[in-house]
Amino acid sequence: MTTLLLAFSVFLAAQPEVDQVRELDLSAWVSLAYQNSPAITSADASLFSSEASHTGSKSFLWPTLNLSAGASRMWSSSSLPTGEILDTESNSFSTGLSLSQELLQSGGQNWLYMEASEFSVRAAEADHRNDILNVTMDVINAYYGVLEAVELQKAAEVAHERSMNQLERTEALYEIGATTTLQLLQVQVQESSDKLAVTRKAQSLFTAYSNLYNSSGMTRGVDDLQIDPDAVIEPLPLESVERISLDYSDNPSIIGAAFRARASELQSTAARRSYWPSLRASAGWNWSDNTLDDVDRMFDNDGFNAGVSLSWNVFDGFLRESRVKTARASFLISEASLETMENNVSTSVESLSNSLKIDIQYYADSQLMLEQAQEQYRLSMMSYDMGALSLTDLLTAQADLSQAEANLVSARVSALKTEASLLIQLGRMPRVGE
Repeated sequence: MTTLLLAFSVFLAAQPEVDQVRELDLSAWVSLAYQNSPAITSADASLFSSEASHTGSKSFLWPTLNLSAGASRMWSSSSLPTGEILDTESNSFSTGLSLSQELLQSGGQNWLYMEASEFSVRAAEADHRNDILNVTMDVINAYYGVLEAVELQKAAEVAHERSMNQLERTEALYEIGATTTLQLLQVQVQESSDKLAVTRKAQSLFTAYSNLYNSSGMTRGVDDLQIDPDAVIEPLPLESVERISLDYSDNPSIIGAAFRARASELQSTAARRSYWPSLRASAGWNWSDNTLDDVDRMFDNDGFNAGVSLSWNVFDGFLRESRVKTARASFLISEASLETMENNVSTSVESLSNSLKIDIQYYADSQLMLEQAQEQYRLSMMSYDMGALSLTDLLTAQADLSQAEANLVSARVSALKTEASLLIQLGRMPRVGE
């Protein structure tokens, strides 16, 4: 019977969980953000709006065709000399078709506005790409924030486990009088501090996952997703970082600002064309009659017209001057924005490149410091067991080991975040998986 129960327990333990948590790598989280993030939806809408405006700016290339038709009935009463009232009724039917084509609007102003609209669409495309990169960066920061929280929690749990082992040993020694009360209190304080650190790291992990869900456009509690720590990439070696080109010409923010500056320049030129005349051609057909009964003569009362009209706004109360100056000011502002953007990106790229090299070096140093702390803790344990080292020095070595483990985690995450930020500033897609 016991053997049967044991076999049944093993069978149940081997069954897969129904609600198993899915672990996703960074590329999967980025894909989820592309599908669900409100920022991506907003970026798509902005691009669609810009394309729609460009379609409207090309409408002058096509003629305008209008069809009109009408029917009316009229009643009237008049007094005759005999004193009688004469009532009359009449019908009126009409229809018409008009065609008009703008040949030249204010010296070609519409052509300049159409070209400016094309640059505005290209600027919107650059902004759309920039929004995608920003969402990607948000997910990367949140993902690595979760990774750091997970690894720090593991390090805190390991440190707490060391503290509990040390507390058990110290309590056993205290019972036989081999340690003092002060030493026992020191170990108890260390264990309590490490236990509190585990609780804090758990809370930090919860917050980090909330940020990751928000940046991915997901709802926590509905979707049970986690990161896959085993699929995280390693920081680049220093030699690879040295080979990264710092050409930021592909930065979408700079590209968008350059296109907007060009569009503003064309709009400023178009505004000055408002002093020129406009030329329009038109043609039409119209018909009117008081009956629809006689089909044979129905279209005898029709007519055709065609013509060319020239209009010139000589004076409009200085409205044109205001528009010209406003367009010129917009152009100057867009040029200043482009220059500011280039300076900011240039400074940011240089700073991130230097920071990445420092982070890579610090990551390598953290690995060495962890090895040193591990060896120091091992030797301290041996010395303490032989009575050649005080408990205070042992606890110091233990705390140094815990700090070295945490520093390695933070150094790794910092290097990965800085690398992604640098590639984003260069207008490139960062690494989201091998």
